[in-house]
Amino acid sequence: MKYDDQTLLNLLAAEYVLGTLHGHARDRFNRLMRTSPRARYATSLWQRHIKNLENAIESNPPDQQVWDKITKRIDPIFLPTQKKAKDPNYGIFKAWGAIATAVCIVLVLITWQPQESFSDKITHSVTFYDSSNKPLWNLDISYHSILLKAASDMSLQTDYDYQLWIRLKGYPSAIPIALLPKTESKEIARNALFKPQNIALLAISREPIGGSQSGSPTEILYTAELNVN
Repeated sequence: MKYDDQTLLNLLAAEYVLGTLHGHARDRFNRLMRTSPRARYATSLWQRHIKNLENAIESNPPDQQVWDKITKRIDPIFLPTQKKAKDPNYGIFKAWGAIATAVCIVLVLITWQPQESFSDKITHSVTFYDSSNKPLWNLDISYHSILLKAASDMSLQTDYDYQLWIRLKGYPSAIPIALLPKTESKEIARNALFKPQNIALLAISREPIGGSQSGSPTEILYTAELNVN
C-alpha cells in the first residue's frame, strides 16, 4: 500500500478517528503513525475536525413518532408501551446511535477532506554552517511542521546518520528531534516541545546509522541559535 499518497492517508486517518478502521488494518495504521509524521498530522486534523463537529451539534431529541418508526424497523414484533415511549430503552438508543454514526461517516467522507496542507506558514528559519561558514542544513519552521533541507553540495560520510537536537531553556538534557536528510529535503511534524521561544540551542550530532541509541548526542558537530524576534 502506498502510504506516501496523502489522499489515502487522509481516508485512513478519517476511518481511524471515526472508529471504523478495525483489526489488522487498525494495527497497521497504529504502527504507521509511530514512524510517519504525515500520518500523525492527518490523524490530528481529523481529530480536530470531528471535535469541532461535536461542539457544533446541538442535542435535539426526536419526536415520539420518529422513535416508534425506528423501533418498528429494528424489531417489527416489538410494540413500545406507553412507559417505554416516555423512556426509550438502551437498545433503541444504541440502534439509533449506530444509524446516526453510519450516516455521519458517509457524509463526512464524501463531503470533507482536510484542506490544511502539511506545510503551513513559516514562522522561523535557521541555518547550520560549518567552520568555513558554508551552509549545511536549513530548517523552515511552521506552526505544525518543520522542513529540513540539506545543502546541495554537502559532502557527508555515508556510514553515519546526522541527528537534530534541541536544548530547552532551563533544561540541561538535549532532546532528539529527527534524523536529517543527507540530500534534498524532508518534512516532519513539529514536536510539541519544539517551541522557538523555549529553545536555548539547536545542535546536530553524528550518530550510527539509525540515530543515537542512548538518547543523548554521541558527537555534536554543529550548533545554531534560533532568532525568535
